[in-house]
Formats: sequence, C-alpha cells, structure tokens
Amino acid sequence: MIFERRKSVAEALQETLESRGHRVGVLIDALMRVDKSGDAAEIKAAFETITETPTLVTTLHVYCRSQRALVDVGLRLTGRGAGPLTTAIAASHGNGRVREFAVTKLLASPRPEMLPFLLVRMTDWASPVRDVARMGVVRLLHDDPATYLRPAAETMLHLRRRRRGGFGVQQLYAAAYDAPVAVLDQLMCSVTSVVPRFAFEARTRRGDLKLDEMVRVALTNSDKSLRARAGEAAAREAVWTGRVDVLRKLAACRYGEVRISALTGLARLGHWNEIVGLLDDRSTLIRALARDAARRTGVDAVGWYRSAVSAANPSLGTIAGLAESGRQQDGRLLYPLLSHPAAGVRAQAVGALRILDAVPVDSMSSMLEDPSRRVVRAALKALGTRA
Repeated sequence: MIFERRKSVAEALQETLESRGHRVGVLIDALMRVDKSGDAAEIKAAFETITETPTLVTTLHVYCRSQRALVDVGLRLTGRGAGPLTTAIAASHGNGRVREFAVTKLLASPRPEMLPFLLVRMTDWASPVRDVARMGVVRLLHDDPATYLRPAAETMLHLRRRRRGGFGVQQLYAAAYDAPVAVLDQLMCSVTSVVPRFAFEARTRRGDLKLDEMVRVALTNSDKSLRARAGEAAAREAVWTGRVDVLRKLAACRYGEVRISALTGLARLGHWNEIVGLLDDRSTLIRALARDAARRTGVDAVGWYRSAVSAANPSLGTIAGLAESGRQQDGRLLYPLLSHPAAGVRAQAVGALRILDAVPVDSMSSMLEDPSRRVVRAALKALGTRA
C-alpha cells in the first residue's frame, strides 16, 4: 500500500493558494498534525504563516462551517487534546456552542497571531459568539494597542465588507485615536496597502501628523493612493500656512497625483506664472490647470500649441494639448507627424486627430501597416470612430 507523504504547513498552504482554496482541507490536516505535536515554536510558526495572508483566514472559515469536516476538532476541543491551533480552527466550527467555547479559550490566553480568528468571529451570525469575540477584542485593542493593533488592522480591514464587519473597523479607529504615534508608525510599514492608508487617515484625523511627514509620504511612498492622499493633505496645509516652498517641492516630484495637488495649491495662492509653463505636461489635469493659468495671465495657449507642434520633436503633451484645446482645422498641423520617426509621436498624433475629428482616411489606412503595434491600435480606433 502506498501512503501519501504528509505535507508541511508551508507546502499545504502553497497547495491551498494554488487551488484558490479548494484544497484547504490539506492545510487543515497539516495544522492539526502540528497542533498534536505540541511543539510551541512550530505552532507559532504555523500561526504566523496563516495570518500573513488575511484572505486565508476567511477561506478557512468558509471551509470549517461544514460541521462534518471538523468532527474531530470539536471532540478534541471539549476534551483535553486541543492545542491553540485546534482551538483557532474550532472557532469556525458549524456548531455555535463549539465556536463560543473556542473563542472563550482563545481569549483566555490571547496571542497576536490568534487575533485574525477572533476578528472573523466578530462578524459571526450568532450573537452569543459575536458578543464574546467583540468584547474580548475591544479589550485587547485598548489595553495593548502596541501588540494587537497591527494584526487587527491587517485582517479587520479585509473583513470590513462582510456583513457586521463595520463594528470591528470602528473599534480599529477608536483604538488608533488613542494609540501612541510609534504604534501607528508601525502600521505605515505594513505591506498590505490598506493598513498604511488606515494609519495615515487616523493620524490625519487626530491632527498630529506634521507637514514634513505628509511631504515625506507623498514623495516616497510606493502606494499611489496613499501618495495622492498625503500630497493633497500636505498641499492643503501648505496653503493654509503660506508654505510656498513646500508646494514647489511637491510640484517638482515625479508623481502626477502629487504634483496636481501642489500646483492647485500654488494656483490658490495666485502663483499662475509658475503654472503656465506646464502647457505640455504629461498629465491631462496639469495641462488643463496650465491652460487656466494661461487664460489668467494673457497667454494664448492654443497659439502656443499650434507653434509647438510644428517643432522637430514636439512632446507628447504638446500634441495632446492641441487636441484638447484646438479646432478641427488644426488637424493639418499634425499631418507631418504621421511620418515622424518616433512611434510614440505617431501614435499620439493619430489619437489627437481622432479627438479633433480630423482623421485623413487615406493616410490613416496606410498606418495600419505601421511597424508599431501602438500606432496600429491608434489607427484602428481612429478609423472606427470615423466610420
């Protein structure tokens, strides 16, 4: 008889993830074996492996709702053979009394790595289970935010869309408002994007986030959404305090979502001359702002575009700007660009002609044989619009 080799927790986790949760039973078996071993280090490592992926906790929860799948778990929990992993798994048992008993046991000896299993139970459909979990988690968050706030945020923000998930998110904010700054700084380092966003929002609402910190996040953070929020908050603060130097620093960064907030701030302070030079910017919003600045300062933006597209190597922003503000007859200025050596310029010119409704059908048809796929796609779109 051939026996299948028993998989480690890491191997079982990989199989579960690759099967999109369909092989989660393999992971349950591996976790139960680790729990029976009683090896504290191995048990802790198993918890950490699971809770690194918030979606996995809900996958386990869905699987474990089948009472038949956890008959052994329930029996061990009510006896003396249940370790922390078995107890955590039992917290998703199909029987409400088993779930409540498991939650009570988890709260009797709480650990940060167990928290995600308790958080799922805060959304439980049975009020006795839900109430016990909620009271326990609230106490942990407020008594020891340094230990529990980060693991709570990692999972609870994932669960916020679940029915009854709003209560847990409210408690996260309540705990964050009273937590030390160092704890929220730890949240900013999370690799789960929603957690730094939550921490930044909490700090912003508390009103203790300094302008220099906002600028640092806006200029260096890898999350586009968070950069945009930080840039907007920093620009708003800079406008209120008259910090033109900060606005200029933000306006010089490479991220468009940050630059637009900074330039809008400069506009509010009347620095139109610093904005009008961005008529050919790569950002649509910034070009629009620059055209408004041109109007206020007496600069003929359309005339500038008409002249600029006739240069040997017009920028893509210049071509787009003419399309956004020019007229149909301006299309003839773009015809020479259809044979430009740069594929990007050719494609941008085709797109601009489509917007101006000035597509030369004969020339455009020949561009369907262009060596650049980008140009061909633009030509097909232009001809489709024309048709």
